[in-house]
Amino acid sequence: MWRILVVLIAVLTACTGNTGIRLAGGGKSAYEIRIPDNPAAQEERAAWFLQTYVKKMSGVEIPIIKGLESFPDHSVVIRESVSFANTDGFSITTTGKRLTILGGDHKGCIYGVINLLEKQFGCRMYAPGFEVVPKKAKLKLPALNIADQPVNVYRNVFGWLTDDKDYQDWQRLDVMYDFFAEGYYVHTMNTLVPWQENFKKHPEYFAEINGQRVIDQLCLTNPDVLRIAIEKLKSEMAKQPGKILWSVSQNDVNSYCQCKNCMKVIEEEGSPAGPVIRFVNQVAAQFPDKIISTLAYQYSRQAPKVTKPADNVQIMLCTIELNRSQPIAEDPRSASFMQDIVDWGRIAKHIYLWDYTVNFNHFTSPFPNFHVLQPNIQMFVKNNVFEHFQQSNTDIGHEFSEMKSYLISRLLWNPEINADSVITDFINGYFGPAAPFIRNYFDTLQGEILKTGEWLFIYDPPTTYQNTFLSEANINRYLGYFGQAREAVKDQPELLLHVKTCELPVQYATMEIAKNQMFSGRGWFEQKDTGYELRKPMRDMLEDFYTTCKEAGVRTLSESGLTPENYYQSTLRFIDLKIEGNLAFKKKVTAEPAPSDKYSSGDLSYLTNGVKGATDYRVHWVGWEARDFTLTVDLERVLHADTIQISSLYNPSAWIFHPASVTCLISEDGAAYQPLGKETLGFDQRAEQTIRVYQFLPVKKPVRFVRFDVTGTKHNPAWHPSAGGDSWVFLDEVIVK
Repeated sequence: MWRILVVLIAVLTACTGNTGIRLAGGGKSAYEIRIPDNPAAQEERAAWFLQTYVKKMSGVEIPIIKGLESFPDHSVVIRESVSFANTDGFSITTTGKRLTILGGDHKGCIYGVINLLEKQFGCRMYAPGFEVVPKKAKLKLPALNIADQPVNVYRNVFGWLTDDKDYQDWQRLDVMYDFFAEGYYVHTMNTLVPWQENFKKHPEYFAEINGQRVIDQLCLTNPDVLRIAIEKLKSEMAKQPGKILWSVSQNDVNSYCQCKNCMKVIEEEGSPAGPVIRFVNQVAAQFPDKIISTLAYQYSRQAPKVTKPADNVQIMLCTIELNRSQPIAEDPRSASFMQDIVDWGRIAKHIYLWDYTVNFNHFTSPFPNFHVLQPNIQMFVKNNVFEHFQQSNTDIGHEFSEMKSYLISRLLWNPEINADSVITDFINGYFGPAAPFIRNYFDTLQGEILKTGEWLFIYDPPTTYQNTFLSEANINRYLGYFGQAREAVKDQPELLLHVKTCELPVQYATMEIAKNQMFSGRGWFEQKDTGYELRKPMRDMLEDFYTTCKEAGVRTLSESGLTPENYYQSTLRFIDLKIEGNLAFKKKVTAEPAPSDKYSSGDLSYLTNGVKGATDYRVHWVGWEARDFTLTVDLERVLHADTIQISSLYNPSAWIFHPASVTCLISEDGAAYQPLGKETLGFDQRAEQTIRVYQFLPVKKPVRFVRFDVTGTKHNPAWHPSAGGDSWVFLDEVIVK
């Protein structure tokens, strides 16, 4: 699998004197499928694929028989061959009445059968559980002499779709642990030398930053760290002897050791990657029959000037910081990455490209990046990248997820295909009569981002684009297309669900933008003489969104694990205005220290604007990083209250935790405060509710000033993947009644 061959072979010619074969017809077949006496797993699976789909097409079941010493002319022979330089390569030939499918010893036989089913019979698998299999009374093949192999030796379009093994094989994809050892894919330094076991006794094993030893990373020039890591790997490799790839890579924290020895190496190498590569090379020398993988990511992305990676070292080069609206090679903002990939390509034998093709904070939101997929993959290959991890987080309900997986898998096999033809094939097959309207939506959306070339980032909320490709006019156009698409398949439930699921991102963006413009023309509310009234079309859209998510089986809406149920409930909370009877509405709030201006501009008025934050910390939440703080609300007059509330948010993947404790105090004069109550969660928070409401009962006590003393968690807990990193507390909506 890891033998690199960059020449694509794809040949289809007529065999002189060979008129083709009739595989099935008239409800019967003269053929049998032949595999070796002791078949490899892929030979059996390839035979099963062929038998299964011939039966689906014609109703005829061709028997599978073991043994290749002798067999009749009317045979389909499937077997592995060591003649293929690429272990996924295959050939399909007809000789007389015999059909022979040979494959490399990874999955070449399987891919040969899939090629036959797709190219010769028109079968398609567009998504797990959805395939197009033409019904054919006769299955005839012309004379064939086909040979093909992938340009790229490792092809992973990451996501939940490939949990379906039939889908994985049909799309010719690899998955993470086909070759990587379990638990050793990425960010493994803490696995090799855990800070929980070592930091107290040996702080020198860990990174020195600003003169202090911290647990963020390891000190890679410390010989004891190297010794412990090698010993750990020896032990782990004995448990998984068949695994080829083992990661020795930095933790997911953007900092590195700056001790005297590490800085000396960094200066010599011209990059913080220097200590990493020297360390990993020493590890790799101990395991010459393995490939040791390490990251070129964030601070380590720039290649070292002196040290080359060993031949059995894989460089995992990451594109996380880049813009997705323009091809990387054409975007001046990506010039530093282009230099990095060129530099790594000159010195590394194995480059594993980790690309990001989805909005991680908003899976279910329009993300028009299809036009950059092909040129980016072509550029990667041009720079000696033949191992690809396309992090698309594919799943039901994610924006064009099935089509993105379908296209990228084919681009990874052959970067020179006609991408537009693949898109057309998918849209026509997956949406049926609704295809023209889905195509109009797709083309319009892609066209809008091409007009602006604006920064398209993998974490930005829909509100970032509310004046461009998600403008009110554009949203209305998109919804119009979907209205036509629904009408076109209204009597075809399966296709109708495809259309409704495809519409989810437009609905999601509409609702999220409305949260940011609550009382404007695009908001959830309109002002009437009697006050603010919830717009019925918006409320209906929420119900339609939620119903479709349940019907389609949508599991997550973001990388943090936001579920449709949580989104639905938090949105109901958000649109439940707390204006009438809320004594804190639009009252002044002060804070010591002030919140970060990164979110909601640090505007404390969000805490008393009557709108309760939902699940996105970027909308209507106010945050503090790694500190304790105090909030004070001035109710402007002394009054008697029954309840006092404030809420906090929990999103560990974004380093957001509930406060360790919240204490509520009240005062009549702003000088003398009396405690009303305290709620304590502590610092080791696991599986908490997304939004927590703290309620305190004044029991008719006189109050003008309400104060909250908040103890932050300050650092990610020990169980967190980025343990020790600075954590956040986000608060919203003070309600006094």
